[in-house]
Amino acid sequence: MRIYSDPDTDETVVALRGEIDYGCEETLETSLISALNCSDHGIAIDLSKVSFWACSSVKVLLAVRQLALRHGKTVSLLATSPIAHRVLELTDALQLFTTSTDAASRVPPQSTSPWGPML
Repeated sequence: MRIYSDPDTDETVVALRGEIDYGCEETLETSLISALNCSDHGIAIDLSKVSFWACSSVKVLLAVRQLALRHGKTVSLLATSPIAHRVLELTDALQLFTTSTDAASRVPPQSTSPWGPML
């Protein structure tokens, strides 16, 4: 995990890599909340180097998103790997995250689900 500030967007970027599974859930949540608390506007999460993304990690993203919304901040996806994208798509969580303006062309298009958005 790498956390850094993007001087072009004033966002705090959290770049994840490798396998994000159930065993990483607590560390992932703590790190994302810490990055969110240190940011004035929100965080952008880069999932482009994630090789495995457990469904339990979606729960962490949703919890961090709710926290951000309560504090007037954003959680956006800077980029997603095919694996992370598919899990987020299957859980209908992908549509809940905004994409960074500069990276919008790098984020795969969102799909619509016959079941509607998950909360």
